[in-house]
Amino acid sequence: MSTFDRFQLKTNPFRLTPAINSEELIWAGFPEVKEKLENRIKRSIQIPNSSLILNWGEYGSGKTHAARYFNKISVLQELADTKSIPLSMDINFPNSKQPVWDIYTQIIDKLDIVYLRKNLKNKEVNVPSVVKSVTDNIFMQNVIKLMFDETVDATVFKGYLYKTTFTNSDLRNYAKEGVQRTFSTDNDLTEFLAALFSLITYQKIAYSCVILWFDEFESISTLNSVNISAVNHFLRAIIDKTPNNLLLFLNLTESAMMDVGDLSEYLQEAVKNRIKERIELCMPKEEDLKTYLKELLNNPIYRENSTNDYFPFNEAVIDELISGLGNVSLRRFNEAFSLLLESAAFDNKDSIDVAYYNEIKREIIGE
Repeated sequence: MSTFDRFQLKTNPFRLTPAINSEELIWAGFPEVKEKLENRIKRSIQIPNSSLILNWGEYGSGKTHAARYFNKISVLQELADTKSIPLSMDINFPNSKQPVWDIYTQIIDKLDIVYLRKNLKNKEVNVPSVVKSVTDNIFMQNVIKLMFDETVDATVFKGYLYKTTFTNSDLRNYAKEGVQRTFSTDNDLTEFLAALFSLITYQKIAYSCVILWFDEFESISTLNSVNISAVNHFLRAIIDKTPNNLLLFLNLTESAMMDVGDLSEYLQEAVKNRIKERIELCMPKEEDLKTYLKELLNNPIYRENSTNDYFPFNEAVIDELISGLGNVSLRRFNEAFSLLLESAAFDNKDSIDVAYYNEIKREIIGE
């Protein structure tokens, strides 16, 4: 018998951090936010334009969870319906001396060159022909053609993109194909990514769009003015050079150090003007939390047979806990419910009522 069997639960459903394993990522409650994010993704899947979206809310409001949930292949397939799915990835906003290089590296880390080659080949995308229509940069055309040349070793080519394991001897071989140098500037990185994104989403054949989720965007406030300018140039350029089929989400955590109103200090007007929508992840209200709890506790990943209620929590306990915590983030509620559930399991309780809650209330809400 597992710890939570008496509660008809496979495990503790109250995660304090988003799951890494995509199979464990679910969405519970908060249908309005989910619908807004879904509609933005569906629009990018169907319409050939590029957009910049700002997601904002306090710490623990679910922005990172949203980024990971909407990167699930099964979720993207459902949103795409009969159309090609997006290529989606989440990026941790870098706090470094080379932010554009770090963003580029994270993207390259997530690219499976062999799979990309197979997908474009299966969809009959003629890379040498299409690449000429998505960039007029001859050097980048040649780099892209090498990337999708099945006679070129994919591992060696990744070394070229990283500029690490790539040797002068390798470069001499590439020079025959018009690639005489490696990338040396932020502009090179942006030009390459823009050409690649435009190629793989050309006429939405292989991929309907590319989606990049930039998490912890508030870290831009820790950069110096030169790097803030570099990030702004990258965001503006990647959208302008990928005019179709690119969707960028910026996840911003509000804090004493950063507020939505402070963005003007870190985002240039040219970038701010490209923000198409601001989606707020608000502090949860009582009805939001109750819907969230019911859907979470009865999700098949945690419970085989739905009870269609809050079991093992008595609804009166939920009311007491919500009242006691007040206006706090979803993460804080998860912490409290997790601790209450674990304590009840340890104390061999069959359900959780107000009497038990009052016994350990100080431990749960810190009073």
